[in-house]
Amino acid sequence: MKLRYVKTLEQVRQLQNLYATPAFESFRSLSVSFETDPEIIKAVLPPPLEPDEQPLASASISRIGTSNTLQPFGAAGLVVRCRYKDIVGVYPLTMPMSTDAAVIFGRELYGEPKKVAEINVSEDEDKFVGTVQRYGVTYMEIQGQSCEILEGGDSGIQNRFYFKYMPAPDGVGFDNDPVLVRVRHTGSTRRVERLEGDLILRESDHDPVVDVPILDVRSVMYSEGDSYTHGEILARVPGESFLPYMFGKVDDLELLAREGVVDSE
Repeated sequence: MKLRYVKTLEQVRQLQNLYATPAFESFRSLSVSFETDPEIIKAVLPPPLEPDEQPLASASISRIGTSNTLQPFGAAGLVVRCRYKDIVGVYPLTMPMSTDAAVIFGRELYGEPKKVAEINVSEDEDKFVGTVQRYGVTYMEIQGQSCEILEGGDSGIQNRFYFKYMPAPDGVGFDNDPVLVRVRHTGSTRRVERLEGDLILRESDHDPVVDVPILDVRSVMYSEGDSYTHGEILARVPGESFLPYMFGKVDDLELLAREGVVDSE
């Protein structure tokens, strides 16, 4: 009898190894680092995360070529710099992905705030363009022209913080208190170029990235390389303190319902 809904112990151990050592290789990525309003960073960070000394945020739009867990996919994100105790890292506000498999993998494993989107990264001679689109709105765009070739190498360690949680089945609060997850990103770059360019954030009802103002662009970069992740739980967070932030990774449910009524007429 063949039953693919139930795994053997050997299959379970193999899958657990993949969950423990995700590899995302041959990426092509556009990224922009910028200064933003420190009050905005303070407002969007759920406790116990705190703002770091520098009010920085960054946006990225990428294509992942190969992976040990997923097919090739597009990935993007908007993050703000923060810290947990003495650990400095970033807190992602949104992480659009181009496939449902990429969304499911990261949301279930780490609690990443992922949504399905149309993501494109293109290169034409020395010009680069990256776009993210949902509901017909291109709400994130990075444009740039190469102006300097830099040396690649070890990427070091970048910490990302997520809150992993599930809403209670009765719709009130959580079924368990959320957990604060730290994901350590390591890897290397083979190609790095500094760009003269810009980040464009546009209004979107379901993806309000424009709420994070771009005060001063620090850098615009294009890179190619490999990335590896490892996650761990840092702390359990009281559910009451996280309630204001729990719907940040979902679309506007009331707006979706109103749009559905219009479409059915």
